Amino acid sequence: MPDRPNILFINTDQHTWDVVSAYGYPYVKTPNIDRIVRNGISFMRSYSTDPVCGPTRASWMTGRYTSELGTPFNGGHLHEDIPDLGQVLNSNGYQAFHSGKWHVDGRDVRNSFQLLYIGNRPIGAGGGEYYDGAITHAAIDFLSRYEDSDPFFLQVPYVNPHDICQCEHDHEEKTIPDPIEQGILNEEDLPPLPANFHYDERETVVHKVARRMDECLIHWPIQRKVRHWSAIQWRYLMWQHHRLVEKVDSEIGLLLEALDKSQFRDNTLIMFTMDHGEAYGQHQMFQKFSLYEASVRVPFIVASLGDSLDVPKDRLDETHFVSGVDLFPTVCDYAGIDIVDGVQGMSLKPLVEGQNPAWREFAYIESNGWARSLVFDRYKYVGEYIPFGTEQDLEPIGPDPDRIGLEQIFDRVEDPDETHNLAYQPEMRDMLKRFRQLMMDFEGQLNRRRMTAQRPAAQLLNWGKQIRGYWDAHPELEEMRIQF
Repeated sequence: MPDRPNILFINTDQHTWDVVSAYGYPYVKTPNIDRIVRNGISFMRSYSTDPVCGPTRASWMTGRYTSELGTPFNGGHLHEDIPDLGQVLNSNGYQAFHSGKWHVDGRDVRNSFQLLYIGNRPIGAGGGEYYDGAITHAAIDFLSRYEDSDPFFLQVPYVNPHDICQCEHDHEEKTIPDPIEQGILNEEDLPPLPANFHYDERETVVHKVARRMDECLIHWPIQRKVRHWSAIQWRYLMWQHHRLVEKVDSEIGLLLEALDKSQFRDNTLIMFTMDHGEAYGQHQMFQKFSLYEASVRVPFIVASLGDSLDVPKDRLDETHFVSGVDLFPTVCDYAGIDIVDGVQGMSLKPLVEGQNPAWREFAYIESNGWARSLVFDRYKYVGEYIPFGTEQDLEPIGPDPDRIGLEQIFDRVEDPDETHNLAYQPEMRDMLKRFRQLMMDFEGQLNRRRMTAQRPAAQLLNWGKQIRGYWDAHPELEEMRIQF
């Protein structure tokens, strides 16, 4: 294997983890992502660090969790002293290039990567219909003309299927006509409602205040309308999401074909993942921002079109928990670069090469500032901290067992759709206690830092006050907290 291969990092946005035909999903055709799957190893226990665009991308670029970065939500601000992947690569013999969506809040991409395409201004939340073609063509042009002797790292972050958000926002002010009544589709063209459309309502307060209640913190205008959607409208949302997946898959196909015909085919490592998923009706949710699998689970694939790199073909790894923090150390490992201090991730290179290193017991996920999840082999734990509702919330809460709020436990074997919360069953108390302690221990070793940028700090305080206000207005919630 070449000591320092070229690396192509491809990612899609808001692409639900299993909406890939190679993984057996019957309602979508993704021949080009399937090609990546066939030419590599898919890590099937892979999770976002935080199920939102900006936070996830900040973790990709730094190898750290969002509470360490100042990016607990879109609009955060990456701490200026933390180096990102582009800066590290450029300082160690690689040339780092970028074509596509950046969305690492607080960090100017121009200070980290050589730009092939980013639009007249940084690509925002939508517009994949217009941007993705240009993103592809800029990357193809690069592959046809790069002649430097230094190896390259090229990241190609696509926008779609994120344009599904526009379909949802369209419902804020108008009702989308029934596609069957219009004669656009037949009912059999629509995928069925998700098996977990109905859900266990014993959710965390953070989730209720952020996503469920009247005047919820996140996308209340959409939530107000979807409460009245018919099953057909939910199924039509799924159908639209899947078509956007197929649209971005076609762009990936053009890029792969260009790589296949280029001089870099045999010495280029491909990495593919998604930032987070789209719920499209699972648990009667839309978009992301939650700790359910539809939002937080993503595939991570390491592949190569050629045979000179030590990469297995068409293999599924269903054993090791992988996190978004692992991208940074994995790239550094393949590039022969020492990993900088403070990185929380682990290199996947030994796993790709068939070694059996010591590995993490669970995946750790943060969400909406105060929510947490640990994903284990059999069970999934979801918890939250109760905000102070004061300026103290600028210091990330945790580890603090006295401020744990409501909790959920799901049996990933018996209940993979996460429809029955086991946290209140007496026989789960010892396990719940163990999960809490593991979370305390894990958070105790994080370099969690105070939010300092003015605008995101104001948002964090506002959210904290509203979540704490819900607790204060509902004293009966105290009886639902599980005490030891």
